[in-house]
Amino acid sequence: MKKLRCDRCGLELTDIDEIDIAFEGMAAWHASARARGIEPRGVLPCKHYIRCGGEIRPVTGDGVFWWRRWATGLFSR
Repeated sequence: MKKLRCDRCGLELTDIDEIDIAFEGMAAWHASARARGIEPRGVLPCKHYIRCGGEIRPVTGDGVFWWRRWATGLFSR
């Protein structure tokens, strides 16, 4: 399952239509970010970009929250 997650606040996009739209708008986001002098890190800015300043990035594996799986396994014994 494809998933996109904000690199700062952790907002996830899992709906396939949202993911498709995000990748379609990626070129426009990169062009506008570079025009402002910012090097884009992700596919799109987070919808909370004003507050968190994060960007939506593809997730591989557990991504930022790998420790949740570890902690769940540790405390479930």
